Order: sequence, then C-alpha cells, then structure tokens
Amino acid sequence: MPSQFFGLNIAYTGLLNANAGLNTTANNISNAETEGYSRQGINSQASEALRVFTTYGCAGAGVDTLSIERIHDDFYDNKYWSNNTKTGQFEMKDYYMRQIEDYFRDDSTIEGFTTTFNKMMTALAEVKKNPANISTKAQFVGMADNLCEYFNSMAGSMEQVQKDINSEIKLKVDEINSLASEIATINKQINVIELSGGSANELRDKRTLLVDQLSSIVSVDAKEYPVVDTNDPDRETGAHMYIIKIAGGQTLVDTDLYNTLECVARTSDEKTNQSDIDGLYDVYWISSANHAVYEKLMKEDPNRELEWNEFVKFGYKDEYITYEPCAEFNLCNASLGGQLEGLIQMRDGNNAENFKGKITEIGDPVTDDGITTRNIKVEVTAEYLKDLNKCTLSDSGGTIILGNQKYNYDEWEYSYDGATGNCVYTFKINETESKDSVSPTLTGKEAEIGTAIKYQGVPYYQQQLNEWCRIFSAAFNDILTIQ
Repeated sequence: MPSQFFGLNIAYTGLLNANAGLNTTANNISNAETEGYSRQGINSQASEALRVFTTYGCAGAGVDTLSIERIHDDFYDNKYWSNNTKTGQFEMKDYYMRQIEDYFRDDSTIEGFTTTFNKMMTALAEVKKNPANISTKAQFVGMADNLCEYFNSMAGSMEQVQKDINSEIKLKVDEINSLASEIATINKQINVIELSGGSANELRDKRTLLVDQLSSIVSVDAKEYPVVDTNDPDRETGAHMYIIKIAGGQTLVDTDLYNTLECVARTSDEKTNQSDIDGLYDVYWISSANHAVYEKLMKEDPNRELEWNEFVKFGYKDEYITYEPCAEFNLCNASLGGQLEGLIQMRDGNNAENFKGKITEIGDPVTDDGITTRNIKVEVTAEYLKDLNKCTLSDSGGTIILGNQKYNYDEWEYSYDGATGNCVYTFKINETESKDSVSPTLTGKEAEIGTAIKYQGVPYYQQQLNEWCRIFSAAFNDILTIQ
C-alpha cells in the first residue's frame, strides 16, 4: 500500500498547479491594458499513474503542469491584418483628399474658382457696356490676372501635396525595413528559447504586434511552419520557420533573414506626367549581394562612372561582365494594400487614363555627339489620347515601356488625321540613356507610359486644371483674333 507521503506528494502537485494558475491569472490581469498582449493559460495533465499491485491496479500520482502558453488564434490575426490593410489605405486617401478639398474650397472665407471666374466675367460685361472706358478695361485685366494667379496657386498646391506624399512613401518604405529587421531578430530569439523547451509567449506577442503595424502599411501574409527533423520526422524540434510575404506574395522575412526596399528618385528626364514634380520615388528590392557587387565594381575602378541609383535601375554591363539591375518593387500592384497603396494612388492616380498604344514603326538609329537616338511611332485609339487638351506627356522627356522594356525618350510629336480618326505619336528614344537598343521585333507590341491607376489622385486634378486652361485660353484667343 502506498505510503502517506505519496498522498502528500499528490497534494503538493495540485498546489503547484494551482499556484501556476494563480500566477498566470495575476499576470493576465496585470497586462489587461498592455497593447498586443495575449491571455495566457496553463497546460496540465494527470501524472503517470503508479502500479500498486492491489485489486484496483494503479494509483493516480497527481497532476503535471506542462507549460504556460498564450491563448491565441491565428485565424483572427489574419482577419485583423486584412482589415487593417484596408483601414490604412483609406486613412491615407482620406487625409490627403481633405487637403485637396480645402484647396478647392469656395465659400465666404476663401475665394475659389467660381468666385474668381464670376468676378472676371462681371468685369468683362462692364467692358462690353463701355468699351472705351480705360478703368473698366484695367479692372477686367486685373480680374483676369487674379484668375491666372488662382491657377498658378492651385498648380503649386498640387505639387506640394504630391511632394508631401512622395516623402511619406519613403518614410513608409523605411518603416517596412525597420519592422522586417525587428521581426527577423525576434524570430531568432523565439527559436533559441523554444529549442530548449520553453515557450516564448511575450516574444510571440511582440512579433504579432509588429506584424499588426506592418499590415497597416502593406498587405501581409504571415505563415509559421515547424522545422522537421529529417532523421526523425515525428520528433518535435521546437523550432519554427516564420515567413512574411507582402504585396501579394513577395518575401520580406524568412525566419531570421529579411529583404530590404530602397527608394530611388527619378531624374528630371524620367517623368511620367507633365506636371509631376522632380524626384518621385520608385522602389527596388535590395539585397546584401547587390551592395557587395557595387562595392566590388567601385573598388576595382574608383574612377568608374557608376552611380548607386544607376546601378540599381540598370545594373552594369561591359565587354567582360554583366550584372542585372535590381528587381523593381511594383508600387502599382493590385495586391499592394495598406497605407502604401493609398499613397501611391494619391500620388500617381490618373483615373486609369495613362498613355497606351501600339508600336507601328521603328526608325533607324541616328548617332550624334556620341548619343544614339531612334524614332518610333505609336498609334493610339483611346479618345482622351487624341485630344491634346487632355495631354499629360512630359515636355522634358520621360520613360516609356516598349514591350516589357523601359526606355528613355527625349521628345515627342503628335499627328491626327481628322478624316480617318487615326492618331500617331512619334517618340525620340534615347538609346544611350536607356542602356539598350530598340529591337525591330517590337513592332506591333504595346507601348505604355506610366500605369493605369483607377483613382483620381494628384495627376488627375493637375490634368483637369491644365485642360480647362488650354480650352479657355484657346477660345478666348479665338475671340480676340476675330475682333
């Protein structure tokens, strides 16, 4: 028969289990207001029974307290991340659209377009009543000058909004990199603790909180997989792989490794829209290998004319070696999500009215002063591209996609046949700056400038302002010519 001390030991295990439960409850109450904290609970099981060789066979040996683990459901994390991504996107849109609304205000406190335009037309009516009166003419000229000032002011305001958005895009990219670094570090710490049999509850909470923050910036998909011992697949190693993919499947974090993003400013001859400010950011994936290659190239030849931004966008090629450019992070990805997507739609949104057409003719290359150019003709069918009043193409050069390759163009021409409705744009491609020649096989392929973003962002409002000015100025000048 078991000794009395056996019964006391059973009670002792019960006390230990109850004590663990009380301590865990106290910890839960203490962290009730802690951001990101997950409620914890104890896992218990009956101790292995002892054979006592009596009629009842075995005697219970008490309770074993196995672990303290957080009570957490990944299903709700994924639901939260999905909705947090949408919230982040619309918060950015709401913030900047309110700014644009304020600029277009016209009320008792601010004279907007309607008030300014009506005052000019009222002054014009006075001129019509008394054309010989110098004062009425002067008043009309003053009101017309106010209208011009209004449009100049609005253009400046739109440029400032675009500049602010562009700066915030860089801040968000830097924040993504910072969060990726922190998450990778925590992943390593979690594996160190759990490989030894512990439960890294607080670290897991901290990691989830970081992913919460990341999900507001860009769409995320986080998965955790157990590390399997190939020699004994049934053994639990305690280690896990934790992989985060963003923007529809691009790997940001792979356990304790992570990739980084880098903003590279466009040059003045890489514009997408005529009214875009200089220095809008494109984003590229950067690895440690990219930095190592660049450092190697510059170490081999310190006088080599190779800027970091140029290396990122175009790679490097000479007669001996070739390095591919860094992979571009698609900011117009439909799965981008979060604050970053909201910012991109505000900065680049063109109501899906970007330049697109079909290449119909590729001219022969012409070299002058070491610069090789080539004319290509692109036929367009969209009605908004046939009307130059709606034109948004840069007048100082920009970039154009021919097939799937990016090229620089220096200038462009427009021709429209009113009888047939055929409209053709001729672009002067700078093959020297583009680092590649235009292949004749591109005839019949698609040509595109920018991306069709179905949102009315800053470029849309700039285009609307430009179109009104062009149409009104042309009509006004025609009236003066007739007179």
